[in-house]
Amino acid sequence: MTTLKLLRQFSLCENFSDEALLELSQLCHARRFSAGTYLLRQGDVARDAYAIVAGEVAVLRSLPGGGELPLGEVGPGGLVGELGLLADLHRVTSTRALSEVHTLVFERATLMAAYRMGRPAVRDLLWAVLKRVCAQLRQLAQQLLQVLPAAAPWSPQPPLVQEPLFDYARFLPLLPCAPAFGPGGLHQLVALSTARPCAAGEIVFAAEAAATGLALVVRGAVETVGMSAAPTVALQVFGPGAWCGLPAALDRDQQGVAFRAREDSLLLVLSQSDLDSAWLGRDDFAAGLHLAVAEQLADSVLRLVNRLAQHIGLQRAQANLGHAA
Repeated sequence: MTTLKLLRQFSLCENFSDEALLELSQLCHARRFSAGTYLLRQGDVARDAYAIVAGEVAVLRSLPGGGELPLGEVGPGGLVGELGLLADLHRVTSTRALSEVHTLVFERATLMAAYRMGRPAVRDLLWAVLKRVCAQLRQLAQQLLQVLPAAAPWSPQPPLVQEPLFDYARFLPLLPCAPAFGPGGLHQLVALSTARPCAAGEIVFAAEAAATGLALVVRGAVETVGMSAAPTVALQVFGPGAWCGLPAALDRDQQGVAFRAREDSLLLVLSQSDLDSAWLGRDDFAAGLHLAVAEQLADSVLRLVNRLAQHIGLQRAQANLGHAA
């Protein structure tokens, strides 16, 4: 079967045109794995992803203290290792073939080169991967909210003392997301955004509220918390250079968690309408935005998977100690 025909079975490409599939077929290659072998190993640098054409694989997470946490099985039409298409991170899980497996391999370096050349099929594929990762983030957040202990009670803070804004525009090149934008992109970001000071404890985006855009942390820190039921559970902290409001802004859906200023902070707020317009652009600013968001989404999945595994590993260790006693 040709690569083009195999791509038609790939779930993320089900709505792609024949021209787009032909373009993608030139950017991937086939690879087979025998039963019991590993496609991906936890801890390795993530540089590619595998579309499963035939066979099944198990996704596993090694736990502190030993043992593995099964995270699911993936069969024909599925994708594993997708974070490797978004950022240069270390694998947070392993993938093992349960039977003979036939895959199509997408390498990040190849796709990024084609993306920078403006090839629309690659852009559409990466956007589909981003949506998939957004869904994973929502699922991980809900899992953590069910198992993590409650955060310490929040102590009300005095209102933020109004002070002249520091020259944040000159500070932006120092942020981790700056290389994705470049100087021109940072100037455009400032022009499109509105500076918003937030006092410690102030809600930036409320849980279950409709998406209203993104907020870039310039100074201070923002944390995600589950506040739909008492007591509050803290999930993740975002420092300078991180975006708040993902994945709701990309999905144009409700916030799954609340974003709350952990300390006095300064944010650059990009409205939903400006985000939507910029996201569909074909210029350098749009490319920078895509890459910055992709890297953060991948990093967030990595952090939440690590936190979930650590919590489950601790629970198992405590249970073993209890049995031993």
